[in-house]
Amino acid sequence: MDERFQISFMPWVGLGKSVTLGPITFWPYRKESESRIDDPDLRCYLNKYFESYVDNTGKSVDTITVCTYENSNLTSLSDEKYKELRSCSDALIFSVIAPQAKNAVCANNNSFGPPSSDAFELITQNFQIDNNYVHVRAGSLLSGGWKIGEVTFVRPWSMGGSFGTPDEEIVKGLGKCFTPDFLHELRQRLFRSLEWFRLAHTESDQVSDLSKIVMMATGFEILLKFPMNGKRRYFTDYVGDNISSDKFLRGTRTNHKGKSFDMSIVSCWAWDFYNIRSKIVHGDSVPYKDLIFRDWITHLIVSDLVFLECLKMELFRNKCIGDNVYSCADKIAKFSDEKEKRDVIETLAGWFLGFNDVHRALGWVSDTDSD
Repeated sequence: MDERFQISFMPWVGLGKSVTLGPITFWPYRKESESRIDDPDLRCYLNKYFESYVDNTGKSVDTITVCTYENSNLTSLSDEKYKELRSCSDALIFSVIAPQAKNAVCANNNSFGPPSSDAFELITQNFQIDNNYVHVRAGSLLSGGWKIGEVTFVRPWSMGGSFGTPDEEIVKGLGKCFTPDFLHELRQRLFRSLEWFRLAHTESDQVSDLSKIVMMATGFEILLKFPMNGKRRYFTDYVGDNISSDKFLRGTRTNHKGKSFDMSIVSCWAWDFYNIRSKIVHGDSVPYKDLIFRDWITHLIVSDLVFLECLKMELFRNKCIGDNVYSCADKIAKFSDEKEKRDVIETLAGWFLGFNDVHRALGWVSDTDSD
């Protein structure tokens, strides 16, 4: 019997160069297939198969990105390894979409909009070189008997904005989560939140903006370990304690009992965002205008930026990013106690994470106080 192979790939991404995130390497097929696949028959089969993936005019695409697990060499992945592949692809999606949303807001230019998560469709195909028939999976349904050369797979229209470059810092930081000594619970929490981020960034007409609000709220709940009760208060307190500073503007919000609360303006946003989420899940009416933060910037877009800052803080606190900050703090606070050293780290972290431009663009700090 002919040898069986398995390949996982993203047909529409079009990476310019290979990216390694944890155990997975994402590499451009057209540029690197000859150096990575020694068997000419195997390469010939894949060349023919990938011609089935076409753009919206029917022309074969040159955007195939292959996803390989360490040295698996196109062999079948176990369920656990496939789970890691899915997690790494979610991380790659986040490393492109969230930073690009940040760039668009800071430039006040919605034409900089990021691609949708649909552009990162992940496909796994089992095949044999001497068999020209492939199967097609759609959810839980598997359809077989499709002959290569007689079937095409068309790029989805819901690709979103232009495809950017994965953020190297985020890729490196999330990749460190796969080291053996990294806390399993923390890794599971980070990547489960990124799964909800991916789901919230589809451009499919079948998913409403209201559903995306709930998905992003769920991502926050997982990432920040919300308690069972008092979720809105926990969220407002968290962003107030971890994002705002004494430079932030202040605001007030009033609860259903008529009690007013003074809080940072970013906490006001968290209050509003979670209120919208609660209205949605309880079936209340939510007019479209309530989804707008300001001008073309929606609450969903703001949630991307807050999520990005929160996740980068998690990576920083777990020393997945910011090595230079920790080494600098060691030098500055060499003869200081632990509390003073932590204060130095917190001060440097605000500079390192680099969200002053976001806070200014969103109107949370004044131009004169943001630097």
